Amino acid sequence: MKQLQKYITTLVCILVVFTFGACENYLGGDTNEDPNRVFKDEIGLNALLPPVLVSTSKAHYDIAFTFSQYAQHISFVGETDSHEESQIAGAWVEIYLSSLNNLDEMEQKAKEADAAHYLGIVKVMQAYNLSLATTTWENIPWNDAFKEGEFSPSYDNQQEIYNTINQLINEGITELEKAPSEFNEPGSDDLIYGGDIAKWKKTAYALKARIAIHLTAQGAVNAADNALSALGDAYTSNADDFQVNYNNEKNLNPWHTSAYLAAQTGNPAPVHSDQLIDMMNGKTYPEEDPRLPIIAGNGGDAEYYGSENGNFGVNGDAPDNSSNTVFTDETFHSQAAAPILMMTYAEMKFIEAEAAFLKFNSGNASATGASQQAYDAYMAGISANMDKLGVSATEKNDYMSAASVDVGPGNLTMELIMKEKFKALFLNPEVYNDYRRYDFDPQIFKDLALPADHNDDLNGNWIQRAVYPSSELSRNQAEVKKAQKSISTPMWFYN
Repeated sequence: MKQLQKYITTLVCILVVFTFGACENYLGGDTNEDPNRVFKDEIGLNALLPPVLVSTSKAHYDIAFTFSQYAQHISFVGETDSHEESQIAGAWVEIYLSSLNNLDEMEQKAKEADAAHYLGIVKVMQAYNLSLATTTWENIPWNDAFKEGEFSPSYDNQQEIYNTINQLINEGITELEKAPSEFNEPGSDDLIYGGDIAKWKKTAYALKARIAIHLTAQGAVNAADNALSALGDAYTSNADDFQVNYNNEKNLNPWHTSAYLAAQTGNPAPVHSDQLIDMMNGKTYPEEDPRLPIIAGNGGDAEYYGSENGNFGVNGDAPDNSSNTVFTDETFHSQAAAPILMMTYAEMKFIEAEAAFLKFNSGNASATGASQQAYDAYMAGISANMDKLGVSATEKNDYMSAASVDVGPGNLTMELIMKEKFKALFLNPEVYNDYRRYDFDPQIFKDLALPADHNDDLNGNWIQRAVYPSSELSRNQAEVKKAQKSISTPMWFYN
């Protein structure tokens, strides 16, 4: 993917152009104009789109690195593992400086060029980045964020942001349904879908379904109805997945560098949590999951032992009391050319399973039994993820026909749905949203417990959010202080 390398270089250049462009008004007109500089007016839509897609995938990764520790997908040496506060500053920069900033410029250019399909993609990407930001920090800048001359933008509350996200998605769908532009259509610059507008429409509806199911705490049946309505036009196979691919050259998957290469050079590196491993190795549930050796290496040992969160590298069940699961250059998510999976068909099937389950049971997540639709979606989610990871047909059939998996509609529970979603969305921050929506309920998330050496300031409660980056505090102190809440305070969307 030499194209990706070229586009990442372009991203750096564009950021420099826009940074200097922002100073133009202050300096006055063409004062000291550099004849060798490329101005933002000269940058086309096709040059702006690739960096936005890459920076969004990086923001997704940055948030996942922290939230996957909170959700006990991974364990990592340091304080975050024990629920100490985290700023996730890298994601803030990627979202606001690299993504939303460039999307704001793209929006103006797309309108001027009457490029409806570019504009539709812009709207969807704005919505996606806002969804990442609000589920990380809750109240965030948007309405005032890119106004000219506004250096202290106010923060919109989360309910307003959710309304904005849905509005942007609807506007995006409207633009994507318009006829193609004669001169301005996305193509190879679209690193995700290669200009396939039908797949962008599916992504808009997939995001709409995800946002709808976020609001189960605001009314479970209504959230389920809205999610099911959107899912009808969302992904229909793994080929629709919303992902950015990396390569084996200079543009390596960030999990490859942080989880595999870091360990090879003696630097701290994340490993797999025992919460995840025990759900797959036959300890928490009777069946052994054939996906385990695909996502985790164990050096050829007979058993897999994960690391206890808050007690890095320790596993009391192991013969030597230590964990043995690691990321390698062959495990699925940490290969150099592995994709960053932002939204997938498998996720949509689990959203459908949850939504249909809630609708069948009048919003009662503790019920047993569901409709055939809920059950079929649950099984389809497992199947889709196994196909994505390359599980053999025999191993897939053996797992899916196991008595503890193939339970039938009458025995389906939210625990089983969330168990499979937890595994299928490995390293996706959406899992942490599920935890928070269901208040970290161990009846739904089996054997879930607080990490060792838990943050004393939380008084036995789960951490709920990131804190705003110190850079934002220094630039916009008054607004940040009004928006910041305790890390133990639940967010609006699941409260």
